[in-house]
Amino acid sequence: MGLRMGWLRTSALAVFALGAAALAQGCGSDGGGSGTASGGTGNVAATGGVGNTGNTGGVGNTGNTGGGGTGNVGGGGTGGSAGCPGTLTDCNGTCTNTEFDPGNCGTCGTACKTGEFCSQGTCAGQCLGTTLCGTKCVDTGTDAANCGACGTACKAGEVCSVGKCGVSCAGGATQCGTECVDTQSNPNHCGGCGAACPSGQVCSAGQCAANCGSGYTKCGNSCVDLQNDKNNCGACGTVCPSGQACVQGKCGTCDVNTTDCDGDGFAGKAEGDCCEIPGVCGANPQLVNPGAIEVVGNGIDDNCNGLADLFDKSDTQDCDATLTSDSSDPKDYAKALGICRTTEENPTDKKAKTWGLIEAEILRADGTALGDNRARSIRTKFGNNITALEGKSMVVLSSGIAADATQTTPGPNGGAPTGSNVSTSHTPSSSVNVSTCSSAKCIKDWLGATNLPIKIAGQYPNAPGCGNTTGDGTANDSVMLRLKLRAPTNARSFSFNSYFFSAEYPEYVCTTYNDQFLALVDTPSGTPQPIPNPTDKNLMTYIDLSTNTKWPVGINIAKGTNLFAVCDPKVSVTGSGCYDADVNNKSCSLGVTDLLGTGFEGQSATNCNLIGGGTYWLTTAGNVVPGQIVEVRFTIFDVGDSAFDSLALMDGFKWLPNATLPGTGG
Repeated sequence: MGLRMGWLRTSALAVFALGAAALAQGCGSDGGGSGTASGGTGNVAATGGVGNTGNTGGVGNTGNTGGGGTGNVGGGGTGGSAGCPGTLTDCNGTCTNTEFDPGNCGTCGTACKTGEFCSQGTCAGQCLGTTLCGTKCVDTGTDAANCGACGTACKAGEVCSVGKCGVSCAGGATQCGTECVDTQSNPNHCGGCGAACPSGQVCSAGQCAANCGSGYTKCGNSCVDLQNDKNNCGACGTVCPSGQACVQGKCGTCDVNTTDCDGDGFAGKAEGDCCEIPGVCGANPQLVNPGAIEVVGNGIDDNCNGLADLFDKSDTQDCDATLTSDSSDPKDYAKALGICRTTEENPTDKKAKTWGLIEAEILRADGTALGDNRARSIRTKFGNNITALEGKSMVVLSSGIAADATQTTPGPNGGAPTGSNVSTSHTPSSSVNVSTCSSAKCIKDWLGATNLPIKIAGQYPNAPGCGNTTGDGTANDSVMLRLKLRAPTNARSFSFNSYFFSAEYPEYVCTTYNDQFLALVDTPSGTPQPIPNPTDKNLMTYIDLSTNTKWPVGINIAKGTNLFAVCDPKVSVTGSGCYDADVNNKSCSLGVTDLLGTGFEGQSATNCNLIGGGTYWLTTAGNVVPGQIVEVRFTIFDVGDSAFDSLALMDGFKWLPNATLPGTGG
């Protein structure tokens, strides 16, 4: 196709980079927004477990309309079968629990020797982290036939939780069938009921993995914290006597009023910590403290503010209803994204060491001050049909003007139907070199990093099949939203939603005019466990699990994926006047409806004078170190010239309790 009306190229490349994701729990209703939010973090099981369906607004990985989420890829797990209830396994027609059956220990047919017991799926001379009741090792904390002590059976309809019979699970445990389980460590219910880990894998922080993450030890088939697990205190199988707790790896007692018994950094009630030892406040006391975020539905006052679940509205109320479209306060953009809570990096009062936003800045890609304020805005709506997913507002960043075809302050963007194209250079002229910049906030670290096979050090990423589309480090018309936050002590990951538009589409797919969208994440205190973030820090990378290929998010995803979904389907139809050979027939599945009013739609419904296209709402996720600092940089910029703008909408930030597969999905 030829050049679009009103513009001629004079130089070579446009990169749209949205740097690292802002991190704060959704200050507003989860998901929501015209029914368009993507699916939540889900565990996808292959042949053993049943995959968890994600909740609205979390991490999606497949499709363009919000399907299931990134998470564990399950295999032929150790527990569960179509004919047996709960975690029981069908061994030659008999339903049995391979965690404790000496004739089928760990797997069907594996029999323990005479004098050995089956404990946590392992044959041993003694019960490991469990109690010998008769000839079997049982967990008296969850066994309904031996609840709290051998022979103490719960009544019909009751469950055993924390060693007590009741009608529901206590202490943050999840009821899976007739059992109360810890979905953070149970390999048969890893991250959710029925999500069994493949044989040989363990459940670490709610994710199936080959090894336990940092701070956890494999005991049997479970990953446990030897510092506070009373059934594995200091070492696997070391059970604390009745009345004692496991305090920093030793059985004994602890003054919960003044002592940091669980090692979470908060010294008892004196520093606001309402849970120091396992019990009714949960099996993992280190996750309950003033630095935690309230987890609705677990029955625990996670953040120790005296309110639990739906009664605690401190982290769920909107804070973006009255923001102005051209606000100059960077913290307003964090609010529009879904980050309401603020905190201090080093507060004098330990009770004030909560999660939340510490710093916010709006810059250029090299870390210098933004020159053209039209590059950023806050909107409640974009075009005729797109509204905020969470709360009332969303962030707009653009390599041109952050507006649709009719919006003002700033705007409009100059596109269809009355304009010639979405193409505006920043004023004053903005061209920075991210290969030579000196600011610590510059994206030079990303440029110099490697993420094979799509990116080598010192170059921009290439999409599969697009040939050499590298850049020279020049970023034109850039804008960056930088956020510094502290993660909740009970969060291991985060997600946010974005909607990418570009006037480069479709003419410049697989050319040097390849606008990029970056989200760079830094965790300065260490590497997240059990799953690290990408080596180049960029979360705006789509991993196609069906083909095991990586794709940088930008217009080149139209070459071989279905993510560029909002566009004219005629572009990929051979013989059409709109045809472009580099756009595959998986694209444009959602048509042009969402383009109406954005400025990126065609100027006429009867011809192919196309302005651009979009992805629909994508979901991006990254991992964090619980309770520690995380920095994210969202950046968008042109590479090669200042013509034909790209734009991103961002919304729906959420903290997530489990680690996830970092990256972007539809």
